[in-house]
Amino acid sequence: MQLEPLSYHVEVARRLETDERELWTWFRSEAFAERYKEKTGTDLLRSGIRLDRSGPNERRYALAEQARDALGLTEPITLYHMHDAKGSPNAYLVYMPGQIVIAFEGRILELLETDAELLDLLGHEISHYKLYTTDGGRFHSADRLLRWMLGRDHCPAEFFETWRRYQLYTEVYCDIGGLIACGDRDATIRGLVRVIADFKDADAESYLAQARELMTKGLGGSRGITHPELHVRVLAVANALTMEPSAFNELLRTLISGRLELGALDIADQETLRELTRRLVDRVLSFDGARTDAALAHARQMFPDYDPQKNVTSVLEGLTESLSQGTVDYIAYLLLDLATVDDTASGAVIAVCAAVADEAGVGGRFREIARQELKGRRAILSGLVKRAA
Repeated sequence: MQLEPLSYHVEVARRLETDERELWTWFRSEAFAERYKEKTGTDLLRSGIRLDRSGPNERRYALAEQARDALGLTEPITLYHMHDAKGSPNAYLVYMPGQIVIAFEGRILELLETDAELLDLLGHEISHYKLYTTDGGRFHSADRLLRWMLGRDHCPAEFFETWRRYQLYTEVYCDIGGLIACGDRDATIRGLVRVIADFKDADAESYLAQARELMTKGLGGSRGITHPELHVRVLAVANALTMEPSAFNELLRTLISGRLELGALDIADQETLRELTRRLVDRVLSFDGARTDAALAHARQMFPDYDPQKNVTSVLEGLTESLSQGTVDYIAYLLLDLATVDDTASGAVIAVCAAVADEAGVGGRFREIARQELKGRRAILSGLVKRAA
């Protein structure tokens, strides 16, 4: 299996390149690359101890080169142990273009007993390098740009959410790289449990069964900041080599991104919500009775260039499967606004909006909210009929 960037990486890089053209150009420039490399190298020399190839390090270097070769890379490798670590077991890539630098912290090398487990760890960290150098370094540029945005005053929330998810998908990508490097699914799972839980007696099959049990609980997307929860990573590893890429990326969307949530939109979700809103408005205002001057003015507050479309057919089936409850409520209130924005609104207009709500799968919630918000307005509520069987 070839290690390829995940769909999320591709989508985020594409959007940043398109929507943030000037910043993208700077983070892709040679001037930025040189500044980044110089600062990173200085920081590494200050806080790390370079490991030579003698004693137990000879084996570690040999395994690192084996993992590198399995991932199709050729760059030289240098290992460090960090002397200012907080004590937690950890390893990470120090990205230096042209060389693969891996740093260890705490007692991580004590926790991983077998060659397969250490191969997995080294493959994971080397996969960070592979991602950052793939396609001319565009995925490293995306990561750096998002990190820079986080440091700005009043960083838009969607950029924080995009950065967060980008880190989570990257960790899963690197877990797959570790699996490819060691060729042993159970060793990868054991290594994850041992390092994350600092638990030396980890059993791969036992924890995989626990992770699958968690999956049946219908949990939402990951709430991790820089790393997904352990069960997410184990489930991803367990399915990475057996599922078709499109199905696997959809599984990751469920495990990491979760449903479309108004309070946690990334840059892709933001566009999805905008397109969804436009589709709903188009569908309602395609009906002659609903296309009043007041409704058109309301639509143009959301879309200044709004031009009503006639004969719009429904394309809303199955919509609610990917929406959180908060987003379902948003749709219901959006439709209610369209039903009532005209002071002369009649039962016929709300009947149109109820029909569109039914198409979108939110008819029950729309009627519930409408009855709460329109108490006493019998004329308009008369159009709020139950959905036909």
